[in-house]
Amino acid sequence: MDKNLLIITYYFPPLGGVGVQRVSKFCRYLPRFGWRPVVVAPQPSAFYAADEEMLAEVRHVSLYRVAGLDSFRMRQKLLGPLRPRIDSPLRWIARRFSWPDTQTAYIPAAFRLAYRMSEKTHAVFITAPPYSNLLLGRLLKRVANLPLIVDMRDPWVGHPEHDKPGWKRALNKRVERDVLEYADAIIAVTRSHTDDLRKRYQHLAPRIHYIPNGFDAADFTRNTRNTPTRKTPSTRERRPLTVCYTGILGLDHINRGTTLYAAIRRLRDEDGVTPARLRVEIMGELSAVEEERIRRSGVSTFIERLGHLSHRKVMRRLERADLAWLPYHAEYSHLIVPAKIYEYIGSGTPVLAVVNPSHETAELIRETGTGVVVPEGDIDGVIDALRMLLEGRFPYKPKPRVIARFGRCHETGQLARIIDRLVDG
Repeated sequence: MDKNLLIITYYFPPLGGVGVQRVSKFCRYLPRFGWRPVVVAPQPSAFYAADEEMLAEVRHVSLYRVAGLDSFRMRQKLLGPLRPRIDSPLRWIARRFSWPDTQTAYIPAAFRLAYRMSEKTHAVFITAPPYSNLLLGRLLKRVANLPLIVDMRDPWVGHPEHDKPGWKRALNKRVERDVLEYADAIIAVTRSHTDDLRKRYQHLAPRIHYIPNGFDAADFTRNTRNTPTRKTPSTRERRPLTVCYTGILGLDHINRGTTLYAAIRRLRDEDGVTPARLRVEIMGELSAVEEERIRRSGVSTFIERLGHLSHRKVMRRLERADLAWLPYHAEYSHLIVPAKIYEYIGSGTPVLAVVNPSHETAELIRETGTGVVVPEGDIDGVIDALRMLLEGRFPYKPKPRVIARFGRCHETGQLARIIDRLVDG
């Protein structure tokens, strides 16, 4: 007989973006392991990304919506239904002067609903950010006393954004410790964050688990067995080679495209490469700074900006591309790995990661055999990589057994086993 898992999440379809994918895929595959997802989430509001198509993946879920104020809803009331920008000054101000985040005001209504639902569930799964959810989880544990699983998609303590301004740092440390003491299981999505938590909370180490972000083989048309295969040269000859990027681009503390743009400019000038041979597809939101950066790069004719697309359409374009490009400013955080890298790895498309070679992101590329790592700012290194692509000799030796470990169904099985041990003893 299936057991009910109460899942409390802020990001859920029809909202789009990376925060939605992890919990949605857990919901998709949990029934295979004997768990029925019961989800508590806010009513959808104006968000920078929307994806109505994702609703089809979670139509089997028992979903309960809660109304409550948060920064997105307040903005909608003040400014109307316009979609907020990721680089909006209002977003920056709201994050600086709220604690623990801008979603705190929805917690009272969410708690009342979650408490009622807890009477019919066997365990509680809380995912953060927003870190307000962790406060809700702690309170729910105290009053309902169900097994509590805390899923930390990003670090709270040590996060370069959430520890600013300085007054938040000590408060975050104190409250994180208090919340994790109440948790029966704690999940981190990167090895570095897992190690950091185990080092800081040695007495909790047996409760701390590593379940990374991943990819869903069902999202790809040709990759049904988690065994990516390289595209044949004949498919490349009839069209320009496509370099694709998915997600937000141009938040300077996280990523920027300058190294790639400079490399393309030199390939144009030195090798005569034209947009008929090479093009870049950007799927996602660009900051205003990145838009200007592209305009000034001299290679804007090589770049196609597709804007925000549904996850399904992004995955189709990703698997048809010839190269997946990932720029990442590793100094932003050694604890964070961009979630898109797992979908790149699972897509069957070779990867060019422009990142510090010592970062965990680079380790994943080497471990899976799915591409090339070039240090950020190394224009010559990117030129060499693109030349190998143009000449049909880009290194790509995927390791299917390693890659399969990052499949969403496999990872959901890991989660289910953790919950089973907590519930069944």
